Amino acid sequence: MSDNRMRLPTLRSLPIHPLLVAAYPALFLFAENIDDQLTLDPLWGPLGASVGMAAAALVVLSLILRDPLRAGLITTFAAVLFFSYGHVWVLVADVLGTEAPLLVGWGALALVGLLPLWRVRDRWLVTVTQGLNVVAGLAVLINVIPLGAHVVEQAAVPQIVPPGPSNAVNGEPERRPDIYYIIPDRYGGLASLAEGFGFDNEPFYRSLEERGFAVARGAHANYMKTPLSLVSSLSMDYLDQEELQAEQTDAGDRRPIHRRLQDHLAVPLWLKQLGYEYVHISNWWEPSSTNVDADRLYRYEGDSEFTTTYWRTTLMRVFDPETPPLESGSWPLLRAYTEVQLDALDRAPDLGDPKFVFAHLLLPHNPYMFDRDGSYMDEEQVAEQGLHDSFIRQLQFTNDRLLGIIDNIIARSDEPPVILLQADEGPFPDRYVVDDLDFDWHDATPGELEEKSGIMSAFYLPGVDAAEAGVHPSITPVNSFRIVFNEYFGGTLPLLPDRVYAHTSQRDFFDFFEITDTVVTRR
Repeated sequence: MSDNRMRLPTLRSLPIHPLLVAAYPALFLFAENIDDQLTLDPLWGPLGASVGMAAAALVVLSLILRDPLRAGLITTFAAVLFFSYGHVWVLVADVLGTEAPLLVGWGALALVGLLPLWRVRDRWLVTVTQGLNVVAGLAVLINVIPLGAHVVEQAAVPQIVPPGPSNAVNGEPERRPDIYYIIPDRYGGLASLAEGFGFDNEPFYRSLEERGFAVARGAHANYMKTPLSLVSSLSMDYLDQEELQAEQTDAGDRRPIHRRLQDHLAVPLWLKQLGYEYVHISNWWEPSSTNVDADRLYRYEGDSEFTTTYWRTTLMRVFDPETPPLESGSWPLLRAYTEVQLDALDRAPDLGDPKFVFAHLLLPHNPYMFDRDGSYMDEEQVAEQGLHDSFIRQLQFTNDRLLGIIDNIIARSDEPPVILLQADEGPFPDRYVVDDLDFDWHDATPGELEEKSGIMSAFYLPGVDAAEAGVHPSITPVNSFRIVFNEYFGGTLPLLPDRVYAHTSQRDFFDFFEITDTVVTRR
């Protein structure tokens, strides 16, 4: 008579390798993208689900086979196939064209691989299990170490709290208008769009002026990347290069500026001290998705960008085969984030007064998902049209949607609001896109510097003579809120010289050099 009792492993031979193998892909992907993450929150969902699936499979197979060690080998083999599928597809997509051959091959590999696992001799099971435990444990440890170092580093960095309003506010303000800071990302200036894309955006500028905006037709960003630009504008000051470099772990480390973007910043902090409620309308980009001072946070409540990207590296991607390549992110997800943002801006006037509304819109920033009429542009359409045409289509949608939002905000506000409509950077020139990590901005042409630093910038300042207040054609964002505090709260903040800075490259992020004379004088 055969013995159907389960063979229980000893403590030294417990098959924990399936759980470690299942944990590894999420830990690896997160560690590889740690520079864009300020907390570990996006990691827990995918990590827990992956380990949970492996644990369930291990338990079920152990009960069926009455042999936990053999069940562990089969579970680990299945986990490797499941979690590596998306990565393999990225490597062979151009060759195969369709996933059908890969799926057939994956099925054949599963059948072939299972056979030796069924037949492995009992006396080898303990040795193989212990070996896999060690190898998988080391692989996990290699990725846990940088994550742990990241947590310690974040906790060790002191919060920088700006001083009180001082000369930003004089006495008790008579008015506290709602203040909207709307940042359409990579929205180039007139010259940038004309020279880089052959597009005349003058009609949009005139539409803003008809609504009472003062438009700075020669405006430039102070810095050429989002976190640098936003921290500067919300601090109303230029960045301390030496301080940022001192916090870096290497020259390409962007976490020091990302931390500042989510930390206490002068503009929202001072407005809160004046009784404002801070409404943060969040996008999918982690560094600007929240802020410690936000009173209300509006964001898409579905999966995070990390979660969606992660599952598409696995066999789960076969259930959504039309998604774009791995590195593009999930377009439907990113579109959903943006739609929630736009709807939240439309509803913002109904919130209590006074309020400061921050909305960093990833429009007309790629990926290009909105056609002129707002309909969905998929990867195939964008590839057929080309990036330039797709950018312009999304820009035209952005223009129409922004005008509708502005009309709604003005019409439904109890008193005329302040609206700063100001991009953080312009679009990237073609040569940068080819080699974004190593493109050296020292070697950029004047036209390329203009394309990247020129921005759309417009001010709705009710009851204020914008020109007398300091708005001029080549104004930069560092002075935007200085004007607001001076004109509406009696501040005496001096306007700073308008300077424009580039940085060497993505690999030397805080190596700033001034390009003001190049981009301003060429106009």
